[in-house]
Amino acid sequence: MSHDFSKQDGPIFGFLKKILRFFLRKPYILNLNEEISNQVMFISNHSAVSGPLMLSLFFPYAFIPWGTYEMTEGFKVRFKYLFVTLYQQKLKYPKPIAFFLACFFALLAKMLYKGAKLIPTYPDVRLMKTFRKSEKELVNLKRSLLIFPEDSEQGYHDIMENYHPGFIAFSLYFYQKHGIDLPIYPVYYSKKMNGIVIGKPLFVQSMRDQGLSRKEIASICLTETNDLRQELINRYNPKKKTFT
Repeated sequence: MSHDFSKQDGPIFGFLKKILRFFLRKPYILNLNEEISNQVMFISNHSAVSGPLMLSLFFPYAFIPWGTYEMTEGFKVRFKYLFVTLYQQKLKYPKPIAFFLACFFALLAKMLYKGAKLIPTYPDVRLMKTFRKSEKELVNLKRSLLIFPEDSEQGYHDIMENYHPGFIAFSLYFYQKHGIDLPIYPVYYSKKMNGIVIGKPLFVQSMRDQGLSRKEIASICLTETNDLRQELINRYNPKKKTFT
């Protein structure tokens, strides 16, 4: 069961997405589930800057994304994050290109992130603000979450190397508050193959009951997400650049 994005997008953001869908090729989507309800959590690889964009445009389920808090702050903070952290440190762009892109997207980011209803994440105790906002989206507004847990300090990789455990902590927090072991669906997006695959759900509390630590659970979720890449490879014809 897919969900209508237009009900949660603002008019400007929704219009912009329609324009982008016209110019970008729709990815192949493989869903390994018969049905997914709302009020779940999706976790995905980042695929540099392509993953958030393509999932926002073409993912068959509506969601509210988590994203770094810098992109919801003032222009100077947004510019610094884009210019230094994203484009130079993570994407390894030359300074002139990084400067141009940072100027452009720092101007647009406030509107885009507000339109996406992005929930800012923090590296300190303010993370509880993220948890409470996410809880409200799930419980009161019956929306799902999309989280990109990839540790991208050394850049982005096709095979991810590490997950930040914040989404694990939120899942345990949500279980303590509501007694619900939130289904977590791993998602993998490949820019090269232009494909998205949605894996089977994982359950954090069930793994905790087996005696696994948060680090071990995050590692399992990482492996499950990385393994989805092979599902796309198995169906991809590199000569025709299509899926079978």
